[in-house]
Amino acid sequence: MKTLLPTPFTPTLPKWQQPEKVAGWVVLGGAAAAGVYYWGQLVPYLVDIVFNSVKLSIGLGVLFGLFLLVTNKRIQTGLWYAGQRILRTAAGIFVNTDPIGIMEDYISNTEKEARQMEGEIGHIEGAHELVKRKLATNDAQMKEYLALADSATRQNEKDAAEAYASRAAQILDYNQRLQPMATTTANVSVVMRQILKAALRQIDGSKFKVGLLKDEYELVKRTSSGMRAAMNILRGDPDKKYFFDLATDRVAQDMAQQLGQIKQAMRYSQEFVKEMDIQNGVMSEKGQRLLDRYQKGDFNALLTTDKAPASTSVAATKQRSDDAYSSLLD
Repeated sequence: MKTLLPTPFTPTLPKWQQPEKVAGWVVLGGAAAAGVYYWGQLVPYLVDIVFNSVKLSIGLGVLFGLFLLVTNKRIQTGLWYAGQRILRTAAGIFVNTDPIGIMEDYISNTEKEARQMEGEIGHIEGAHELVKRKLATNDAQMKEYLALADSATRQNEKDAAEAYASRAAQILDYNQRLQPMATTTANVSVVMRQILKAALRQIDGSKFKVGLLKDEYELVKRTSSGMRAAMNILRGDPDKKYFFDLATDRVAQDMAQQLGQIKQAMRYSQEFVKEMDIQNGVMSEKGQRLLDRYQKGDFNALLTTDKAPASTSVAATKQRSDDAYSSLLD
């Protein structure tokens, strides 16, 4: 009979008073304090790594872009046309590059000059009227001085008569010099009127011509746009046609590669299936012979084998497998 001995009592401390727990918390607190202390030194290093990585990626991207710019003809051509388009747009801000717009600007400038010419003609005609009035006023004044000179002569006032006669002579000389100016202003105003009339007639004709050209140009542009769309359908867009040919070649290459892999897999599987067909044919023939002999009660025949029929069956099976795989590969 076994005697139960009393188990010595061991007091159980709370978890937070156990030495390993206290040591674990101390170590964890020390690790947290060290992490907080070193985090301030680690953050600038990490920030420098991130920004340097960003700068490195930007530099590599710029170098790659310069490499493509130097080596790729399509990118060079695209940048060339883009530069031309930008310069043409910038020039269009200050200068009208549209041919119809250029003709319309010319007509507008001609009309502006015609209006200025009409104003100048008005000034010349006004000057001619002033000259005419001045001549008329001088004639009247000269007649008045001659009348005064005649009256002074009759009254024996020789000095007054000479003074009035001298003034009349001065006015006559002034009118003689002023008369060509009157004739000139009259002729110039007539000529300028004729030039203005011809200019206005030419402006009207230019407006009609530009309007007709504008309509014809719009019709031609629309027709050309339609024909361009039709030619793009017939010939194809050169850029899109290039990518279409690349895609076609890529698909053809992928198909050829996949067909080659399929044929290779079929050759490997053909060998495997041939071997399996041979083994299955041999075992099938052997099992059938064993079953026939078992049904006839010849149990000793289970240990004998007949290889002649099996060889014929194996040959037939191999021939059928070869024919099937040949037709499949074809």
